[in-house]
Amino acid sequence: MELNTIIVTRKACVVAGALSSEAIVSGAAQGSLGVAGDLLLTTGPMGEGSMAAQAAVALHHRGIGGIIAPAFAWRFFRVCLNLGVPPLTLWEAGEIRGGDRLRVDVNGQVIKNLSAGTRYPIRDLSDLYVAVLACGGMAGYMRALRAEHTERVLKMGG
Repeated sequence: MELNTIIVTRKACVVAGALSSEAIVSGAAQGSLGVAGDLLLTTGPMGEGSMAAQAAVALHHRGIGGIIAPAFAWRFFRVCLNLGVPPLTLWEAGEIRGGDRLRVDVNGQVIKNLSAGTRYPIRDLSDLYVAVLACGGMAGYMRALRAEHTERVLKMGG
């Protein structure tokens, strides 16, 4: 399966502290969580609450280029991953300031703050998660797997 290289260079929209799923849905509707392409960053955990799926969908529809936080609610993380919105765990998220330009290399699992000249490792992003994101989300990943399987079967003469 051929995977896309994911490198996003955008400015950070920073929210201090934790951001619950309810606050994400509200903030996305009000337009206070950045503009399309921005990297949404919180300095606390992200996505806790009963609206985790709706929150991930709201950010996806806003066109957020990636989500960075020191921790994620599991359900929120999974829905973001399925939609192809990179949920990136960065323990040092509190060191990044609003407006900093970030270069995110998902395949290399590193975030570089171009404004400050620092580099941070992305945590908890397995090779499978990288592959899913490289295909644009779970639907694209499954299409790629089916295509790969079909190609293999045709080569075997079946």
